[in-house]
Amino acid sequence: MKKPTLDLMSLKRIASYYSKFESSAITFMIQRIEERFNIIFASDDCQREFGHFHENNSLAERYLPSNIWLILRPMLLQPHDEMELNIDNNRKISILVGREVEETYYLCSIHKQHHDSLFSNLLEQNLDSIITIDQKGIILDSNQAAKAKFGYKDSYISGKSLYEFVSIFSKDKIQKLIEDTVEYKKPLELADCGIKTIEGKTVVIFAKSIPIVEYQKVIKILLIFRDITPYSDKNMSVTYLSYHDQLTGAWNNKALNEHFPEVIQDAKRKKQKVAVLSIELERFKKVNENYGAAVGDILLNEAANRISYFINDSSYLYKLNGENFIFVVQNTTKELIQTVAMKIIHILKEPLNIGDFEFSISASIGISCYPNDGDHVEELLRKSNQALFYLKERGRSGYRFYQSEMEDQFRNTALMEAHLRRAIEKDELMVYYQPQIDLETEKITSFEALLRWQNPKFGFVSPDKFIPIAEESGLIIEIGDWVLEQACQQLREWEKENITNVRIAVNISPKQFREDKLASKILQYLKKYDVSPECLELEITESSMTDAEDTMIILKQLKSMGLIISIDDFGTGYSSLSYIKRYPIDIIKIDQSFIRDMDTDEKDRAIAKTIIHLAHSLGLDVIAEGVEKKEHVGFLKDNQCKKAQGFLFSKPLPLRELMKTIPFMDKDSYLV
Repeated sequence: MKKPTLDLMSLKRIASYYSKFESSAITFMIQRIEERFNIIFASDDCQREFGHFHENNSLAERYLPSNIWLILRPMLLQPHDEMELNIDNNRKISILVGREVEETYYLCSIHKQHHDSLFSNLLEQNLDSIITIDQKGIILDSNQAAKAKFGYKDSYISGKSLYEFVSIFSKDKIQKLIEDTVEYKKPLELADCGIKTIEGKTVVIFAKSIPIVEYQKVIKILLIFRDITPYSDKNMSVTYLSYHDQLTGAWNNKALNEHFPEVIQDAKRKKQKVAVLSIELERFKKVNENYGAAVGDILLNEAANRISYFINDSSYLYKLNGENFIFVVQNTTKELIQTVAMKIIHILKEPLNIGDFEFSISASIGISCYPNDGDHVEELLRKSNQALFYLKERGRSGYRFYQSEMEDQFRNTALMEAHLRRAIEKDELMVYYQPQIDLETEKITSFEALLRWQNPKFGFVSPDKFIPIAEESGLIIEIGDWVLEQACQQLREWEKENITNVRIAVNISPKQFREDKLASKILQYLKKYDVSPECLELEITESSMTDAEDTMIILKQLKSMGLIISIDDFGTGYSSLSYIKRYPIDIIKIDQSFIRDMDTDEKDRAIAKTIIHLAHSLGLDVIAEGVEKKEHVGFLKDNQCKKAQGFLFSKPLPLRELMKTIPFMDKDSYLV
């Protein structure tokens, strides 16, 4: 007679019983419909171990760790009503089966092996981190100390390769440790090794391997990890921490200073050339400011991983500070250096997805060479940095070899920053105004305030040159505050002359946007000059609006004051379009790169048209920047773009020239 099977209600009662009574068991229930296996119940212990259970991750193969699912699935396909199998030496899984008309239910319970309780207790109570792996380095299990130290749950690391969590600069050492442990079947030690935590930081550990041998074969290996980071500098002559960057695992500045004399001596003896490549990740500071340090750390780690592809016996990677790497190449030629530089730039540009954002890591590389440019590390670093700076001044994203004429350029930039620090007090800064045209009425109802600098030594300095210096030095906040006050003061002057219904748009840098005192400063200027807040527009770049929660708080604060908010250079930043619909925004400005060639480029027309329609669907106004041709105006009017600015109407003008050039037809508005 066929043994009666359990129904669903019985299984649920048993599941509830297990979850309350047997605290050592991890219990879950699977429903099978044809070839699909869904989790329909997970105990609290199960969710603590494998992660929160919800409908979106109900597929058993997605929810359960791969090492458990690979064992469990063949068992579920068998016709038995009760089954039991060992997962590893520490755990076993038991299954009760219930069947209905077209569905089968499996109550699965993972228990610790009672006969191995002493061994399990030794693992769990050990203060050192212990990870169990197989011969290939696949992680089978980890104790509580390991979870606490590195931050990973079993459900995240089980079934994955240990090498995914080892610093790229320690992989060869840990791999050799495992291979030797398997070959010699005896415990071995590794003095220092880098293991990454869940936050991406590198912890320096002392590693000991213990083989578990059955029938003369290593079936698995216990790796005991002891954190030596706090003691590295004090008690060890050569340690991982002393010579490696903690975040990326790359060699650090100390290592470079010790390695380089030997590199030069070897090159002198063999009459070979050595290249020093200073690599800087572009826009990294903006990413760090706008997305947070966690995203910045991921970018730096990924950059180190990608550049490390080119490491060999004659090349080394060093991480000095911030977003800067040094790549040293021995026994090289100019042609080989060019090839390496181009490959590094190319591999860094490959897209990287972090959350909802896609990044492309562009880089600039400055190059100096021994013996032509010097024979000391300080001199070669200084000259490679000068080549890097020279390149950045002329467009970024590429590589440049050092040349002697770059010395003057480097000194001039440092001097320019010193002059810029005194520009406000010496009355060297000025605001130019560019009209924005209402395309329906052809009237000017607003202006964009644009900063200009006239210096006695450097003459008229282009914003493209001094704005990056202001941003990198932090002067941009002080200068930005000055522009805001100038705009409010000018609005007050116009109002005294009965020039009303005019708005001034002021650009807000990402650093300025994130400053805690921004709103209070603006409120202070509005009160000081008795200006209506709807006459002041704040232009915010997309790259400022990356942290959704913080951005919403700041924008609501500014909007509550009655200010007009516009998004500048729309379509060129990182922001997800899903954020735009939620933010309290009034205007979208189409970047001039989509307008400039619109009359000849079909793709630019399509992008501009899409942005206009998107804005209208969200109830936003649109301003097109960079309008230079009548054909642009025709297209924009046909697509109901509200306003435009560009050289077709007027270039940016100083106030005195603006007042002479733009005629007054009445006191309420300007006409073109």
